[in-house]
Amino acid sequence: MRRSTLRQNQNTALRISLWSACTLLTFWICSRALVNAISVPDYASLKQNGFYLWAFLFLCVAWVYIKRSDILAAVYNSRTEARWTFLGILLTGASVALLYHVAVTSSGLPLSLFAIGFVIVAQFTLFFGKASTIPLMLLGLFGVAVSFPMLFENSLLAPFSRATAVLSISTLQLSGMPITLDGVTVTLHSLLGYSILTQIDTRCAGSDSLAIFLAIFGLMLIDRKPQNKALIGLLVLGVVGTYLQNFARLLLLFAAGYYYGSEALWIVHDYLSYILFPFWFLIFAIIYLKYAQKHSNPPSERIRGSERTVEL
Repeated sequence: MRRSTLRQNQNTALRISLWSACTLLTFWICSRALVNAISVPDYASLKQNGFYLWAFLFLCVAWVYIKRSDILAAVYNSRTEARWTFLGILLTGASVALLYHVAVTSSGLPLSLFAIGFVIVAQFTLFFGKASTIPLMLLGLFGVAVSFPMLFENSLLAPFSRATAVLSISTLQLSGMPITLDGVTVTLHSLLGYSILTQIDTRCAGSDSLAIFLAIFGLMLIDRKPQNKALIGLLVLGVVGTYLQNFARLLLLFAAGYYYGSEALWIVHDYLSYILFPFWFLIFAIIYLKYAQKHSNPPSERIRGSERTVEL
């Protein structure tokens, strides 16, 4: 029994070494993408890409740390399975192709970060199979956070920003504010005696906040999942509430521009979402936890339980 355990540990150590070597080799070949993604961005770049992306990346890393015992237990008890090996080969090929694309085209920071994570998780899947379940889920959620705003910029979803613009500007006009809308271009006549010209694009309409909500909602489902009926209701509540908090942000930023000028408008535009969204999500989390239950028997406990059974 001890000899079998020692052989298994040696096999796991070998696979960890091979995974590390392959991952480092891939990054060395596509070093340009790596340098572009991990370079420290300036403040303007952070504003352009959104601080939310870094916040969610931090949450993913923190979640890996929280679930480290489950992941490590699955690694040391993993077995070679054909379906997981096949999946690992497919994901590794796709991840290397994406990383090469990022290196050649110098894509944006969000896609570069996703490509790096994709390579790490795909090769982890190739060597450790089912133990990659949690990392794959986290990678998928990070992909949602990266791709969701891009989907809203697609021409098929362009009416989203137009509808938000019409709803917000109509609400302000009902209050008597001198503001007009042409497409998604807004003209606001400030009390300071000049006009402010701006646009409501998909990001201003709330695509970023919806993306981060859906991604964090997915993280919560990994640990605490409510019943199916409550799940649908909570998802609808979360999406509607997230949209409404961004709608309130639009009303407040135009009000700031009307009373205090363009500088106040852009200050509210840049920072108010980092106050409203956490406040709203705190309320949502309290409601969510009332309906969700923590998994009573996580994978690591099941594995340890099976080991104790074998020993007996």
